[in-house]
Amino acid sequence: MKNLIKTKGWAAGALFLLVTLSVGGGALAAVGVSGTKHDLSSATSGTNTYYSNTTEICVFCHTPHNANETPNTPLWNRALSGETYTTYSNANSLDAVPDALSITVTAGVAAAASVSNLCLSCHDGTLALNSLLNYPGSTTSVTMTGGNFITGARNLGTNLSNDHPVNFVYNDALVTADTATGGAVAGLKDPDTLTNVRLFGASGSATVQCASCHNPHDATNTSFLRDTMAGSALCLNCHIK
Repeated sequence: MKNLIKTKGWAAGALFLLVTLSVGGGALAAVGVSGTKHDLSSATSGTNTYYSNTTEICVFCHTPHNANETPNTPLWNRALSGETYTTYSNANSLDAVPDALSITVTAGVAAAASVSNLCLSCHDGTLALNSLLNYPGSTTSVTMTGGNFITGARNLGTNLSNDHPVNFVYNDALVTADTATGGAVAGLKDPDTLTNVRLFGASGSATVQCASCHNPHDATNTSFLRDTMAGSALCLNCHIK
């Protein structure tokens, strides 16, 4: 047994096979991070904007030991941003959704962090890409090329009011209320019949998150989308138009 675990890093690579963790009973995700924009390893030198000096891939999000214990974090190897995010208001469009939806994280520790907080731990631009809880092997740091903080269009910031709302419950009550109020998006599909998108949580209280439309482990479609945008196919998974 003493020879089985010599470093923290070996299992981070093995974790590549385990990142199919299902949250809330949804379908298992396909694993295919290698070579994509989410691959920050040294193997992407010359092809990715951001890459590191480690050959490990999974370590930038996951660790098999001493992981972040915040809810909804699948062996998460990062802290969560200590930010409050303002999301899309329902002012004249999402009548069934409460105004000023927000994802709240206090000092990086959330009692009820959402799946979207995982994405935002890189994509809000406040935490360094190489800011990890556990580094590969016996190292205590990882060097990045291209910058330590995500920039450009990939940096969503903390004001998400111009982005699709996240962290709200999508259930039968939402569908009924939205249709009754005649909102701009009136005509939502039954949440139990959705395909090619994913809700997170138990039926009846499952929520829409960033990962509802994006699969971080599958780059088959542009921007890691779960469905193609041809003919607005992704949108039509939920919306009836």
